[in-house]
Amino acid sequence: MDKVGNVLISLVEDLSSISTNGHAHIQINENLCDPCQFERLFNYFTRGTILEHIDLEVDSTSTRVVCGCGYNSKMNEDHSGYTKCPSCGKFAEVRNDAYRILSPNPRKVGKRRSIRFE
Repeated sequence: MDKVGNVLISLVEDLSSISTNGHAHIQINENLCDPCQFERLFNYFTRGTILEHIDLEVDSTSTRVVCGCGYNSKMNEDHSGYTKCPSCGKFAEVRNDAYRILSPNPRKVGKRRSIRFE
């Protein structure tokens, strides 16, 4: 899993490139950081940037095991890649996302337009 600083930089880059309209809702992996701590770090490091006054809502998410047979459960051990599905025995995907942007949906909103002053 990435370090908190790297995740913070990636999130700032992602949110800076999309039109947020002053609000964003994200999920942060509970193995990485506490949501309240992450929100404080975000607010500190975005001072003086375009994201300084954004209303950020942070929830936690967990590492999950997802299989084609329909099995979907929280994974307690630290693991990346694939593991055997306890339900069917086939290989299942381990989803260990550091963060996920829930709102605004990056696939549905437009890119932020830069403003040029001449």
